[in-house]
Amino acid sequence: MSSHHFVREDQEPALIIADVNGISLSLLNQLLEWNPMVILDRHSLDSVMELGIKADVLVADEPVELPQDHIRILPIATSFLDTALNYLIKRRCRAANIVSTHTMPDVLLRYAAKIQAVLLGNGRRVFTVKSGFAKWKPQGEKVFLYGNSATEIKGLQPTGEREYLTETDGFYSIHFDQPYGLVGEQL
Repeated sequence: MSSHHFVREDQEPALIIADVNGISLSLLNQLLEWNPMVILDRHSLDSVMELGIKADVLVADEPVELPQDHIRILPIATSFLDTALNYLIKRRCRAANIVSTHTMPDVLLRYAAKIQAVLLGNGRRVFTVKSGFAKWKPQGEKVFLYGNSATEIKGLQPTGEREYLTETDGFYSIHFDQPYGLVGEQL
């Protein structure tokens, strides 16, 4: 079996960087291993360039002098994240990793049916799931809920507001009052 394989464009999750400091440099480098499309805004441009990361798309609301001449500029529609996700959806990208220090449940839920978006930041991984979601985790793992209200939770013990611990080694499940909800895990 050959160790060589081809990665088609837009096959790997795109990387949207809202705040490069949202995750460790080690995790950022892991996300960059497969050369994803990198989308950023004006506020993160300098810090991303200082790390030597090649950007593909810059979302900006004003003219910008670019340090790399291959960067495509997109005007902001409503917000940076809305513009970036809509751009990826139009390109038929199926997934995106978003690096940020802010949790944006409304934005993630709004796009849940169109793109698989995972938010990475503040030591957490937040992702959209369909109501009825179930996952195996070891006992004592932290799970966080965001956005839509959960109507039924099994296998999780509440420890705080929207914060839970898995009760045993095994599956936990969550049903929401809407088709999608948001689940967070520690990185």
